[in-house]
Amino acid sequence: MRTKYKIEFFIFNSFVSLFRIIGLRRTRISAKYLAYLLYYLIPVRKKVVSDNLKIALPNRADSEINKLTLLTYQNILITFFEMMYLPSVTKEVVQSSIAVENLGSINKLIHNNKAAILLTGHFGGWEFCMSALSLKFGRECSVLAQPQSNPLVSDFVMSARGKFGNKIILSGISVRKIYETIKNGGMIGVAGDQRGHYEGPRFIFFGKPTALYTGTASIALKMNCPVIMAAFERQRDFNYIMHLEELNFENLPDEHEEKLRELTQRYISFLEKHIRKNPEQYFWMHKIWKY
Repeated sequence: MRTKYKIEFFIFNSFVSLFRIIGLRRTRISAKYLAYLLYYLIPVRKKVVSDNLKIALPNRADSEINKLTLLTYQNILITFFEMMYLPSVTKEVVQSSIAVENLGSINKLIHNNKAAILLTGHFGGWEFCMSALSLKFGRECSVLAQPQSNPLVSDFVMSARGKFGNKIILSGISVRKIYETIKNGGMIGVAGDQRGHYEGPRFIFFGKPTALYTGTASIALKMNCPVIMAAFERQRDFNYIMHLEELNFENLPDEHEEKLRELTQRYISFLEKHIRKNPEQYFWMHKIWKY
């Protein structure tokens, strides 16, 4: 084990211990104040966030873009601090702080443990809410996750994400495991807004083409599996609304590749709709329109 990893985990775990002492609400509030320090003194990817917001919201004044950039820092820190606090959160707190929109209709769609894919993005409280999927749906949900570079931190994160009954599927073995889970009537949670390959298909996101992967759409078509789109909107009081909407498979083009494009576009348009209402809650820290 590299010494670097041990030092990083010591610092990481020190924050976890501090958060456990001060409680969830103060942990979230501390994230908002720490964001000022990052924004003004350690502006990690500040220009990337600002440039993305200018592309997405071209009619906003510079002063408003600067404010949204700071708010983006705050929301991202809240999301990460919530994940670090998850081992100390009770089921009762998670259940009471997440309201699910359209749950009745979605439960009818997946009744009798019918297989389904829950497709979301890096918006709002995705860590906190994804950890609650099994609780909210009353059945085991598998969540696709990317391992962290530090194995000690990675083990902590995966354990936290699975605390309330989720099963974690690590990327690398994901495709085979996803097919197996769906075949057995399971439910999969996937964040599908990662930037796609340079040579991959493009989709319109805030009026500008960007690359996205179509793997989720491909699996859904091949397995005849319904897709539930989800957006986890954070409220001022740190509660959440889990917006759920079934992905429409009607009126698709005849060609297979065009079907994949259309389904993926419908998903990213759903996500854009919710981001526009709360642009500061999106993870703008990567170059979405890099190519």
